[in-house]
Amino acid sequence: MDELSCIRQWYRYNAAIRLKYLSSIAGLPRRDWFRDDGASYPLLEIFLHVLDAYRWWFRYVYRDDVRSYLRGRLRTRIRTIDGARNAARRTTREVTRFVARLTSKDLDRVVVYTSPQDDAWSVWARERTTVRAMLWHMVEEELQHRGEMNALLWRHDVEPPVIGWDDWFGAKKILAPAPEGPTSGTGRGRERTVRE
Repeated sequence: MDELSCIRQWYRYNAAIRLKYLSSIAGLPRRDWFRDDGASYPLLEIFLHVLDAYRWWFRYVYRDDVRSYLRGRLRTRIRTIDGARNAARRTTREVTRFVARLTSKDLDRVVVYTSPQDDAWSVWARERTTVRAMLWHMVEEELQHRGEMNALLWRHDVEPPVIGWDDWFGAKKILAPAPEGPTSGTGRGRERTVRE
C-alpha cells in the first residue's frame, strides 16, 4: 500500500469512528458535556475541537485564510448534539473531498500561510508546512483527543466506542477457538490476513 492509500485508509477509519463518540457523549446528562474535568476542554468541546482542527488545516491554512478562522470556530458556537453531528458530517465531507483529490505528488506540496504567534492573535508570522505534514498531523490530533475522550467517558462510567484499527480494517481473523489454559505462544503457522 502506498503512503497516500494508507492516509486515505486512516481518514476513513477516523471518520467511521467519530460519530460513535458523539453518540456516547449524547448519552450523558447535558451538564456533563460542558463540565471541566481537567482535560484540554470539556467533553463535547474536545469533539468539536477536533473538527475545528480539520477546518483549521484544510480550509484556513491550506487557503492562507487563517484570519477568518475565529469567525467559524465550532468549539465556542455549537452547544447541542444535533449541531455537533451536523458539523461533523459537513467537516467529514469537506475533508474527504480534499483527501480524495490528492495525488502522491501533492504530498510534498509546500503550504505557506500567515498564522498567529500569540493567544491574543495580535502578532502574526508567515509559516510553512507540507500537505503530508498536515495529513499526518490530523491523524495524530484525532487519536490524541480520542484517547482523552476515552478517559473522560470512563470517568463517567460510560464505555467508549473503542474500535481498533485492526478490527475496523478487517486485518484480524479468528482461526479457531483457543484451547483452554495456557498456550505455548509461538505464533508459528498462524495465518495473516492483510487487505490492501
